[in-house]
Amino acid sequence: MNQLPRVAIVADDRRHDAVAQALHLLGDTWPHVPATGAVIKPNLVSHSDLRASSHPNTVATVADFLYSRGAEHITLAEGATDATAGFENLGHRRLLWGRPVTWFDINRDETRWNKIELRGTNGSMRPSRVSSTIVEAGLYVSVALAKTHVNTMMTASLKNQMSCLHPHDRIQMHGYQAGGNGYTGLKQKVVQWLKGDSAAVAWATTVLGRAKQARMIGQKMIGRMDWENLSPPQLEFVKSVAAMHSNLVRLNQTVKPRLAIVDGFSTMDGEGPRFGRSRNLGWVVAGSDPVAVDTVVAHLMGLEVNDIGYLVLADQAGLGSARLDKIELVGDPIQKLARKCRKHSHTPLHRLWRDALPFIGEPQPTTNTAFSYHTHLANNRSGKGVANQAKSH
Repeated sequence: MNQLPRVAIVADDRRHDAVAQALHLLGDTWPHVPATGAVIKPNLVSHSDLRASSHPNTVATVADFLYSRGAEHITLAEGATDATAGFENLGHRRLLWGRPVTWFDINRDETRWNKIELRGTNGSMRPSRVSSTIVEAGLYVSVALAKTHVNTMMTASLKNQMSCLHPHDRIQMHGYQAGGNGYTGLKQKVVQWLKGDSAAVAWATTVLGRAKQARMIGQKMIGRMDWENLSPPQLEFVKSVAAMHSNLVRLNQTVKPRLAIVDGFSTMDGEGPRFGRSRNLGWVVAGSDPVAVDTVVAHLMGLEVNDIGYLVLADQAGLGSARLDKIELVGDPIQKLARKCRKHSHTPLHRLWRDALPFIGEPQPTTNTAFSYHTHLANNRSGKGVANQAKSH
C-alpha cells in the first residue's frame, strides 16, 4: 500500500517557529539530506520589496534544518530579477553570515545548462535550457510564498522553478519564442516596462488590472465570458496560460524538488505576484510532495484547485497528489485557517485554461482530479474522510 504524502500545516505568531514546527512534523517523510549538493531555491521576484520575496527568516530556518540533518554545505540559488542584489538587500546574507553557503545567481553564475522542451502557443515544442546546478542537486528545496498570479491563478512551490531556466528562455514558459515577450512594437516596450521593479510599475499594474477586471466582469454579466466570445488578445492570453500550466509540469519533472516550504506569513492576493495586497495569514505549509503542498496552499487561500491547471495536470502526470483525500494532513486544522483571498483580475480568463489545451496541442485532462474542499469537510464530518489530520503539534 502506497503511503499518502504528508503535508504539515502550522500556524504560529512567529514565522521562525512555524517553519521549524512544520519541518519537524514531516518526521520520517523527510528526504535524504546529502553532506554536499543541497540547493535551496527561494523566490526573489523582487530584489528590493520583501513583500513579494521569500523572507530571510524562512530561508535561514530551512537551511538550519538541513545543517542539523547532515548538510555540511548548502547552495542558495535564484535567478529572478537581480538575485545578487536581493540576497544582500533583503537580508539573506546577514542571517546566514558565517554558515557554509554558496550564493548562486543563476543569471550570472550558471555556466552549464541542461536541455528541456517547452510547449508553444502554436503547438510546437521548443528547445530550452535549465540550470544544471538545479537539475543535478543532491537535494533540491523550494522555499516559496503563497501568492496569486497574473498567469497561473496562484504561485507557490511549483511555480518557483520558473527562474531555474536560462533568462533568455523563460518567456518560452508562456508559450512564446525565446528572446521576446510575446508582443511587438510599442506594446512590447510597455510590457517590458511593466516587468520592472518600481513604485510606478506597481501603480500602473494595479490600475490596469482593475480596468481589465471591470471589463471582464461586464463581459461575464452579459454571458460572453466563454471561449467562443473571447477577443483575439484574450484568446492568445488563455493559450499562453494553458502553455504555462503544461510547461510547469515539464519543468518540475526535470528539476524534481524533493522538499517544499510555502510561507503564509508573506501572502499576497489580488494583483500578484508582485503588486497585490500583502496579507499575513500566519501559517507555513511544508512537505516532500510539492504538488500536495501547493494543493493545501490553494485551499488555505480559498482557491479552487481545478482552476489551477498545473496542479490538475501534475496530478494526472503522477508528479504528486492534488486531492485532499489523498494527502495526510498533520498540524493545525485546515478548516480553521482557510481564508477567502482576493483573486487576480485575470481570474475569469484563468478558468478557461482547459478550453485552450487542444489549440496548443495538449490533451485535456480526463477528469477533475482535484478533490473538493467542501466535500472533504463533509466526508470528515460523516466519518468517510481518509486524510489523517493531527489535532496538535
